[in-house]
Amino acid sequence: MTITPEQATAFVHQTVPAIGRLGVVVDEIGPGSVRLRVPIDGNGNHFGTMYAGALFGLCELPGGLIPLGVLDPSKYTPIVTRVDIRFLAAARTDVTLVATVDEAQMRALGEQVDSEGRAEFTLELHGEDATGRTVVSSTAYYQLRPNRG
Repeated sequence: MTITPEQATAFVHQTVPAIGRLGVVVDEIGPGSVRLRVPIDGNGNHFGTMYAGALFGLCELPGGLIPLGVLDPSKYTPIVTRVDIRFLAAARTDVTLVATVDEAQMRALGEQVDSEGRAEFTLELHGEDATGRTVVSSTAYYQLRPNRG
């Protein structure tokens, strides 16, 4: 399935309004990959750095989007089951995160859902500020399930 970054951004803003309120943008999306950005504007805290909740939203989202570039979204629903997050440095700029899963691995996960009813995958992620400094890292755990109804 082909989806543009603009379509993916609109999709997540509609289906997860909190992500829209954070202003998260899908800068790139392709088979097995996504590049996300959360702006500092509107997401600052009392220290003048990025609010931790905005960084969490950025780290939680990729596993919900990556399947869109490979699998039929009418057949599968990805859900996050756990996120372990580490805030490494204060972010004073927009933060960008790139996530990838091998396209063949994602297709195999879809096949596993078809045969077993669910599949699990994990993403090791890190977000960088505008200078390339890693400000957040996470391990996010997801289940891929069949759509019901």
